[in-house]
Amino acid sequence: MSKFLKYTFKGLKIFFGIILVLYIILYIYVSINKKSIIVSITTEIGKKLNGEVSIDDAEISFFSNFPKIAVVLTNVNIKDTMFLQHKHPFFNAEKVYFRMAIWKLIKKEPALTGLRIKKSTMYLYTDTAGYTNKYLLNPKKDTAGAVAKNDTENELKKIELTDMRLVMDDRSKGKLYDFMVNDLEANIEEEDQTLLLSVKNNILVHSLVFNIEKGSFIKEKVVDGKYNLKYNKQLKQLQFDSINLDIGDHPFNLTGRFDFGEIEGRVAQMDLRVHTKKIDYEFAKSLLAMGIANGLSIVSLSKPLDVSVSLKGPLKGGEQLVHAWWETKKTHLINPLLDIENSSFKGSFINEVTPGLPRKGPNSKIELQNFSGEWQGLPVTSDKIIITDFTDPLLVCDLKSTFSLTRLNTFFKNSSIDLNSGEALVNISYNGPIRKNTSGNSFVNGVITIKNGLLNYNPRNIALKNVNGAILFRNSDLFIQKLQCQVLDNNITMDGVAKNLLSLMNTEPNKVILDWNIYSPALNLASFTSLLKQRKKIASKSTISNQIENLAQKIDQVLERGSINVSLKADKLTYKKFDGYNAVANISVLQNSWVLQKVSLQHAGGQMDINGFIVDKNSKDHQAKLNVQLRSVDVSKTFAAFNNFGQDGITAASLRGKLSAGVNLMLDLDDDGNVYPSSVEGKVDFSLKNGALIDYDPL
Repeated sequence: MSKFLKYTFKGLKIFFGIILVLYIILYIYVSINKKSIIVSITTEIGKKLNGEVSIDDAEISFFSNFPKIAVVLTNVNIKDTMFLQHKHPFFNAEKVYFRMAIWKLIKKEPALTGLRIKKSTMYLYTDTAGYTNKYLLNPKKDTAGAVAKNDTENELKKIELTDMRLVMDDRSKGKLYDFMVNDLEANIEEEDQTLLLSVKNNILVHSLVFNIEKGSFIKEKVVDGKYNLKYNKQLKQLQFDSINLDIGDHPFNLTGRFDFGEIEGRVAQMDLRVHTKKIDYEFAKSLLAMGIANGLSIVSLSKPLDVSVSLKGPLKGGEQLVHAWWETKKTHLINPLLDIENSSFKGSFINEVTPGLPRKGPNSKIELQNFSGEWQGLPVTSDKIIITDFTDPLLVCDLKSTFSLTRLNTFFKNSSIDLNSGEALVNISYNGPIRKNTSGNSFVNGVITIKNGLLNYNPRNIALKNVNGAILFRNSDLFIQKLQCQVLDNNITMDGVAKNLLSLMNTEPNKVILDWNIYSPALNLASFTSLLKQRKKIASKSTISNQIENLAQKIDQVLERGSINVSLKADKLTYKKFDGYNAVANISVLQNSWVLQKVSLQHAGGQMDINGFIVDKNSKDHQAKLNVQLRSVDVSKTFAAFNNFGQDGITAASLRGKLSAGVNLMLDLDDDGNVYPSSVEGKVDFSLKNGALIDYDPL
């Protein structure tokens, strides 16, 4: 071995030997002065507190904190003067370790450098009258009124807490903070008036209640982390910037400031911002107070969110202002009105919509933006969805969608309508309660635009081709605007209104009345004789599996049971041999009858007015009662048009002249609109001007 290594080892032996001798000397010194050291510690506690202090035992531990010594207090209890009334001891601990700097002890200087507490409870209590035991935290003042101070302050460098229950119970303000500190280690450095704390903790939050009526934040969640804090002693202000914590095993990033002091009229305030990514919605709600969580329960989400939360407000009295933002993609969103899959959106929550009003449910709001998803397989987008007043929630939203009409056939199974082609553009808004609507107002507004549609009405087997137009919803009313289509080779334009449709279709579909306007440049009534045929029964499912099927069934019920008032205009009207022009008609289509309230048209050079009704006698036969007024019509053309009214005594070929007549008829029709000749009964009052009977064999 080289001489250098020999001398090195020899030097180290001498050095450690000297250190060992010194600590033996110090141990002897501490042992000799044990009583005075213990008295010094207990006296120091008495100086700082105005309460009753009791300690079962005290001893010196030399080796447990080597190379420092520690004063170990056993079963420490501190009580305030009102303990017998409220029964909450201010502090009790199984073990309290005061770490001491030996050289300072020898020099008779304050020597406390560290504090360690095991199995303890601290209970800060304020009763409903305002009495509090927090005064024990304030240093005792000397007779001159100044805070007692030593020439040299203790330099507390480290605090360790193990199994400590910390409770702040303020019953005057309805606040309750209840923490179980499993482990906490804080290293302390001081710069001027600022304490720099390096903290490592594991804390179980039993309660974090700012308002006892609202419930606790992060209830029964473990907070675990390692971070740095700053505390300004002069301002009584705690700050931290972008620290990382695990709450309930989920990572969070926090930035905040707590102003504990009331300086120059400023009340104690908090400002906390929290950020996290990919947090489960249900777990996120479990971190919030019950009042807020119940409000958010209006909506459920299947995928995690990225969330930011801001809490601002007073630490003493009043509600915190809660503002949250989140974003999620491809989630399944469900609320009482909507069930949307593959939904992506940004959202926010605030509990103070109107500044100055209480920060509670009625003053809270959820807002979703840039919303997209699929409702029953149909694409849906929305610029904004807002839910307000969590006591009686209200929804404001606009929904837009563009899709092929054929996609609805999947849901309109066994419906009265088949959608064979075309495109639908939907723009609907809702402004009303989320709960089931029991009022006469459906709160729905919007428009559905149909382009190039091809539809088939199954009960009558009628096809509507080249359908183009718009269907408007205004509250409970439905409007049809400029709906153009081709029906049975007739080009028609329709518009109409159904008052209270959206509310009556849910309760009394038989009371729905549709006012329908129809215009056609040329209308062939023979094409519509199929309307006389009995409706085909469309079987409906016993169980409605989704919202659209439910809607389809309600539409069927309205079409089958409701009434239609038709206002018809046609430039030309034909029926077999009959021709009419400038026709105007008001017709009521009821469940089993047609009422002709006023039919007016030009015919055969004159005028014809008709009223009456057609009613179903059975599945194939129909009875008609008609009142017809003819004025100055060409009698020959009229007889030809009506096939000589089912007789061959006098025919169109033999008659000439201008006919005016009042005709009352009762007759039966078959499903094709043909008259049963033997059924015709009636009375005719007529006059014939410039008449002639030509080639009439009997005469």
